[in-house]
Amino acid sequence: MTQDEKDTIKKLETFLKANNIELDYVEDDENYFDLVGDRITINRSQSPTDLIYTILHELGHYFSDFHPNVDTKATLVIEEVLAWDIGRDMSHTLGIDIDDDKWQELMISCITEYIEK
Repeated sequence: MTQDEKDTIKKLETFLKANNIELDYVEDDENYFDLVGDRITINRSQSPTDLIYTILHELGHYFSDFHPNVDTKATLVIEEVLAWDIGRDMSHTLGIDIDDDKWQELMISCITEYIEK
């Protein structure tokens, strides 16, 4: 992990802590945001870039106001796309540089997984 990546993760951890959002790193679980517990769980086996982008994405869920009462494939995809979009906005707010190609590649890969479930 580069020093820039370490600094970016530290910046995210500081922001989360300041907003009372817990961040848990795990080895054997999926990435997710627990709205009720204000907790982001991140699988640490990802590359540093994917780890940063995933934290931003999960943070996007936190700041999203789209929480449908019905769970359908369509609402799930809408929720995920919005979280990616808000996460990208958060990167700008926090001064975190994003590689557009890598961001889109990860976003499309993750959303494709949801569509194919």
